[in-house]
Amino acid sequence: MKKDSKSVAQLYKSVSLVIYHLIDEELQKRMSAYGFTPKRVKEGKDLFEIATLMDDTQDQHYNQARRISYQIEQDNETAQEVFRDHVAIAKSAFRKEPLVIQELKITRVSSKTWIWTMQAMVFYAKASMYMERLQQFGATQEAFDQNRAAVEALLELDMQRIKKKGEAENSTQEKDQAIKDLRAWYGEFRKLARMAFRDKPQMLEIFGIAVPSSNSNRAGKKRKDASATAPSQAEATQEKQ
Repeated sequence: MKKDSKSVAQLYKSVSLVIYHLIDEELQKRMSAYGFTPKRVKEGKDLFEIATLMDDTQDQHYNQARRISYQIEQDNETAQEVFRDHVAIAKSAFRKEPLVIQELKITRVSSKTWIWTMQAMVFYAKASMYMERLQQFGATQEAFDQNRAAVEALLELDMQRIKKKGEAENSTQEKDQAIKDLRAWYGEFRKLARMAFRDKPQMLEIFGIAVPSSNSNRAGKKRKDASATAPSQAEATQEKQ
């Protein structure tokens, strides 16, 4: 998981703890005394729901776009193979008529998906005019129509993929704004909670706010006292002399 993903996950966890514990009337009264009223709690809950909803929506759009891309990859391979077979038939049928080959746009067939599909659409649109000749070399109108439909389906899938990708990008922007607003809300809560629970700092831990332990505070004080009372190197040298 990326650092940013961890950060967002931690934000969601901390906010959910705040919302859960501020149901308690005593804790609620403490926070209300510093301006963090039930109304502000509800605002945070609404922001949390919007942010997580946008997160899910973004994932859904990207997953749908990936599934469509996979489907395109599979269908592309099949349709392109059939198209090349049909091109081979046409080139055999009109091997002595280069102008027809040019008209059918099959002088050279591209391997790039969205180029060969355009060539195929032109080819199948015009091939019906030459079907009588093509049938002599094994072609059928039904087979050509079927693959033309497969190519059209590929183009439709690509439009769906582009749409889903755009929707995912839009939901990303909405999610980022929701997370930004939620961070600001939680930042305000943290600031006011430290004041509201100044006399009971350990209570902050139930809201996901780290609090230095009393042992570490005492250890820090001892180190500070020791450094203050210990003689300096110069003083120690003078005493030896």
